[in-house]
Amino acid sequence: MSKIFSKIFDNEILATSGFTRSGKAMLMKLISTFEYVEKSHTDILLEQIYYLHKIKKIQTNTAKYLLRKNLNIIQFYNLIGRNVNYKSSDFSSVLNYHNPKLYYDRTNSKHYKLDKISNKYLFQIMLHSGLNSADLIMKSLPSLKIIEILKNPLELVYSWIKKDYGKMHVYSKPNIYILTIKFQNQILPYYAYGWEKQFLQMNQFERCAKMIFKLIDERQKQLIRLTKNQKKKLLLVNFDDLINKPEKEIIKISKFIKRKIGKKTFFVLKKEKIPRKLFDEKYNVKLEFLKKKLTTETFLKLLEYEKKHLKQFNYEKKIH
Repeated sequence: MSKIFSKIFDNEILATSGFTRSGKAMLMKLISTFEYVEKSHTDILLEQIYYLHKIKKIQTNTAKYLLRKNLNIIQFYNLIGRNVNYKSSDFSSVLNYHNPKLYYDRTNSKHYKLDKISNKYLFQIMLHSGLNSADLIMKSLPSLKIIEILKNPLELVYSWIKKDYGKMHVYSKPNIYILTIKFQNQILPYYAYGWEKQFLQMNQFERCAKMIFKLIDERQKQLIRLTKNQKKKLLLVNFDDLINKPEKEIIKISKFIKRKIGKKTFFVLKKEKIPRKLFDEKYNVKLEFLKKKLTTETFLKLLEYEKKHLKQFNYEKKIH
C-alpha cells in the first residue's frame, strides 16, 4: 500500500516560538541581525497544521506530511524571491532587514530550479505556541531548532485582556490567524476545545486567564516528554532576561544557532528600548487591574503560575 511522502530539505531551520504577545517578533528582529540569518518569516497555514493535530482533527502522518511539504514550499518561494513582503510597517518585511539587497536580488533572479538549500543562511520562521506541539514538529523536521520565549503569565493575561482575546467577536473575523471551532453556533478559539460550555459561561477576563493556564500546562507536558536529543535542539529564553540582560541572552542565542552577532544587533536593541526595567510601576497597575477583574480563585491561581515562572529563572519579586 502506498503512503503519502514528502522529501525535505536538510538545511538548518530556526523556529522562534512562544505564546501570542510573548515577544516573538522582537526576538526575531534581533536574531535576523546575526550574520547569515534570514529575515523574519511567518506562515499562518503552517501553524494550522499542528493546531489541527493538537485537537485530533488530522492524523499524525498527515500532519507530518503537510508540515514538511508546506515548509519546503515556503523556503523555495523565499529563495527564488516569490511572495516577498515589502510592507514597511511589517516586522517580516525585507525593508526591516539589515540587508534588503539579498531579497531584491532574489526577486530579480531568473533562477527557478532548486533541489537543495545551502546552509549558509539560517532560515527563521515564527511559530505561535510551537513548543506545545514540539514532539510532532521536531519529528517532522529533524534539522529544525526551536527558541521558545517565555513571558510572565501575569503579563500575558493582562495583554490578552487588553487585546480583547476573551471577547467572542474577535474569533468570527475571516482573517483571524488562530484555529477556530464552531460550538452551539458560536465561533471559538481552538484553545476552548474540550471545555466549550465553560468558555461560553465565563466572562472575557476569566477566559483569558483560563486559556493562558491551559497553554502553560500543555507546554510543560511537552517539555517533560522531550528526549535528550530533542532538548539539545531547544533553547528557552526568558522575556525579562532578554530585556534586562540582553547581552547575556544574545551570546546564549549566538552559541545555540552557531551564528555570530551582527553589526546591527545593538542598533535593534536600542530601537526596541532594551534594556528596560524588570518590575516597574506599570507592573503594579497591571496587578491591581487583574485583581479587580478576575475572581479571587483565578487571581490566586495566576499568582501561583507567576511564582513558578519566576522561580524557573531565579527571580525574586519585591513589589508585593
